Amino acid sequence: MSHKKYRTETNCLNCGAEVKGKFCSNCGQENLEVRENIFHLVGHFVSDYFHYDSKFFRSVVPLFIKPGFLTKEYWEGRRVSYIHPLRLFFFVTVIFVIASGIFYKHFDKELKSKFNFGASLEKIDDSYLSNLNDSVKIFMGEGRDSLTVKQIKAMKVQANRQRGKFWKGTDDVFKSVKYITFFLLPVYALLFKLLYIRRKSFYVDHLVYMMHLQSFAYSILSIIFFLPLLFPLSLEVIKQISEFIIFVYVLMSLRYLYQQVWWKTILKSLIATIALFIVTAIAVFGTALIDAMFFQ
Repeated sequence: MSHKKYRTETNCLNCGAEVKGKFCSNCGQENLEVRENIFHLVGHFVSDYFHYDSKFFRSVVPLFIKPGFLTKEYWEGRRVSYIHPLRLFFFVTVIFVIASGIFYKHFDKELKSKFNFGASLEKIDDSYLSNLNDSVKIFMGEGRDSLTVKQIKAMKVQANRQRGKFWKGTDDVFKSVKYITFFLLPVYALLFKLLYIRRKSFYVDHLVYMMHLQSFAYSILSIIFFLPLLFPLSLEVIKQISEFIIFVYVLMSLRYLYQQVWWKTILKSLIATIALFIVTAIAVFGTALIDAMFFQ
């Protein structure tokens, strides 16, 4: 489909260079008429849309069913037919942010309960403490000092304050997940650089791989995050499903890209998957803690 109207003049309107053909060899701008009628404008839009649309499906389908394929194509210079890895990553991240927000609202209380400050103090009922004199000592358990009622009350107040600040920090983390995931990309790439340090490959090659891997991971996680709205799935089940799918994808993609023997690929895939989840957990927990300590 082409309804474009090209200029008869050969000077580029963008940079002034001489145009030979339809595109400027200096800046790449198409030598089109400045003012198009409505039919040309709509035709141009439709052409660009279907061009992007075809690249999108040529990228997304192998992303899901051929682990490592897009990365190999990019490494070998076959790039024009596919969406750029960074652009694909940004597109998927937008969907992931929406899905993770819905997921967090569904499981926020359960997630927060896993980081419960002063859990041992919560076992001591406030009404029980209110009936005791502040100087009375209470046994806190084997290997721990006995504390006065006054000390316990003060510690419970402090624990509640810390818990509230940390939970607020966790809320802020999920609002800023798109920034955290972007800044983790080079850290993830470094992990694979270390795993394949003897290959003498460039760091940017691993960065491209991570963009594709994270695009897949975020796509799958976005789907999984919507499942609890339809089925009664627990956090533990969701965690296990996610870990298994990502491990299998890492395994198949590394096997395709590096062609190492299976036992080495399986070992490196296990190390990589565990490391990715640990780094992500540390980043999320650390960001929430820093937010609670310094920004509230």
